[in-house]
Amino acid sequence: MKERTRLGVGALLATLVLTLAACGGQGQEAQRGNTDAGAPQTTPQERPVAQDETTGMRGAGHSGMNHGGMGPGGMDMESMLTENGQYSDRRFIDMMVPHHVGAVEMAEVALDGNAEHEEIVQLSRDIIRTQNAEIEELRQIKEERFGTSEVPMDMSDEEMRTMGMGMNARDLANEEPFDLAFIEQMIPHHQSAIEMSEVARQNTDDPQIRELAEEIIAAQEREISEMESWREEWYPEAR
Repeated sequence: MKERTRLGVGALLATLVLTLAACGGQGQEAQRGNTDAGAPQTTPQERPVAQDETTGMRGAGHSGMNHGGMGPGGMDMESMLTENGQYSDRRFIDMMVPHHVGAVEMAEVALDGNAEHEEIVQLSRDIIRTQNAEIEELRQIKEERFGTSEVPMDMSDEEMRTMGMGMNARDLANEEPFDLAFIEQMIPHHQSAIEMSEVARQNTDDPQIRELAEEIIAAQEREISEMESWREEWYPEAR
């Protein structure tokens, strides 16, 4: 009798567990159904495009730019080179020319008796020669493609910060020690030029723009490496 009672209670408990599990499963299905029914339906065109792991660009074509890369000033570098929702060679030229002009002005200040180390003197000469030549090439490309070589030189404060143009060249001349200040201003300036050139290299259809962008990247990465080594050697306390 006691054995039958124990069996009956066990059966009742098993039935109760199965019933609760079934009710719980139905509730979850109903909840998922309600969520799906109330969620906006995403069309294939609206779905996010997966980023390419190598380039960081989204999808194929030049309009699918990755808007996650931020410049030193917090502005989206790729958006800054965009017109009507797409990357623009015109914008690249209009941003790179005044950017190069800023580097040339800083280099001229270094050559105006302010640089202490011969390495900074030689680097400044290289910057002036190379970047003035690139300015002329960019203006020529703009003339051929867009009918004018004129480039707007006025930029917003946010654009200037994004492009690493933090200190006026005249103010740089008053910094002590000058060579350290020069290095610490020129490195982020070069870094922003590299970022802009990467955007152009990955998006332009113009082989001349792409080749120029690659040259800018190679030269300025090398110069950054040189300046970092000089800073470590000359001003170890600055690290």
